Amino acid sequence: MNESGNKRAEGAPNTNDKLFQARQSFIDGAGRISASLLGILNRVCGQIYALLFLSPQPLSLDDIVNELGVSKGNVSINIRILEDYKLVRKVWVKGSRRDYYEAVNSLPQKIIKEFFDKVRRNIEDSLDMIEDCCQLAEEGKNGKKNSPELEQAAFILDRLNLIRSFYQNAHSLFDALYTGEKIDTRILKPFLSGRD
Repeated sequence: MNESGNKRAEGAPNTNDKLFQARQSFIDGAGRISASLLGILNRVCGQIYALLFLSPQPLSLDDIVNELGVSKGNVSINIRILEDYKLVRKVWVKGSRRDYYEAVNSLPQKIIKEFFDKVRRNIEDSLDMIEDCCQLAEEGKNGKKNSPELEQAAFILDRLNLIRSFYQNAHSLFDALYTGEKIDTRILKPFLSGRD
C-alpha cells in the first residue's frame, strides 16, 4: 500500500515520487520541444525518444504504447521516423520475438544538420521578403510629393532596413558556421541586448 492507503501494483511507479515526476516532466517537455523545433520531429517522436532515453532497458512497442497512452500504429510510425534520424535503434532481447528499441546516446548529425539548414533557409526567405518590401517602399517613396507621405515612406524604409540588418547579420553568422570560420557573435549583440 502507498501513503494514501491505496494498493499499487508491484513495480508500478509511485506518481508522488520525485523521480517519477522528473521522468514524466522530461517526457512531456521533450514532446513540446520536438513539436516546436521547426517541424523536424513531432510531439510523439519527442516523447518516445525521451522515454527510451531514460529507460535503463530496451522497450517494446507495447511498452511504449502503455507508457505514453497512444495507439500502436502511431508509435510504430514514429519509431520508424526516429530510426531514420538514428535517434533510436532496434535491439534483440533474448527469449522474445518482439521488436525492442533503445535510444542512441549521441545526437546524430542528420538531425542537427537539418535543424541548421531549416534555420538558414528561414533566414534567407526572410531576407528575400524584406528585400522585396524595401524595393516596393523605395518605389512608393519616389512617387510621393507631399511631406507627410514622404515621412511615412522614410519611416517604413528605416524600419525595414533595421530588420534587414538583423537578418543580414544572422545570415553572416550562419555562413561562418557552415564554412568553419571564427564566429563573431557581437554582430547580433545590438539586437539581443534588449535595449531600444
